Amino acid sequence: MNKKTERFKILHTDILHMFPELSSIQLRRNRLGLTQNVLSSKAGISQSLLTKIERGLVIPSYKTACDIFDVLDEQEYKKEKTLSDVMKRGVMLLKSTDTAEKAANMAKKYAISQFPVTAEGKVVGAITTNLLVNVSKGAKIKDIMKEPFPTLSSNTPLTIASSLLKQYPAILVLKGGSIIGIATAEDML
Repeated sequence: MNKKTERFKILHTDILHMFPELSSIQLRRNRLGLTQNVLSSKAGISQSLLTKIERGLVIPSYKTACDIFDVLDEQEYKKEKTLSDVMKRGVMLLKSTDTAEKAANMAKKYAISQFPVTAEGKVVGAITTNLLVNVSKGAKIKDIMKEPFPTLSSNTPLTIASSLLKQYPAILVLKGGSIIGIATAEDML
């Protein structure tokens, strides 16, 4: 086996491990009710190339495989609810210079357990009511806050958002770079 063939086989193996099985393309396309013509058009490739990929006659380039799987993912998530469907609007923010007492009072008054923390108009951290337990009332938020909540676009499918909520207590929801909402695990129920 020459070096070029060996490199191709290694590259081929690496590409196959980075994506779902190439053989799943036809199954997913059929399940979504897409014709080869529609999928190839949306992915920006020819129908004949898609046919060869589905039959296992051609290994697609990395970009082509990404394009195909992106279209399939988009079509699968198209009917799913998004963060904008479940998020709470009117996010209550704390400033890094606020006190733990102010945060506790807001939490009680508005029945909120997670707050983004801002400094100079930017989100710099997060506070949860768990962090406020056994903390001096005069403690500054900047001294007890944790890393900021992750941010996702308002059109992010709930299946993606829910996986993040297994690791974080909340997600900030953005639209055009601005915070428009917050979502917690309770919102996914």
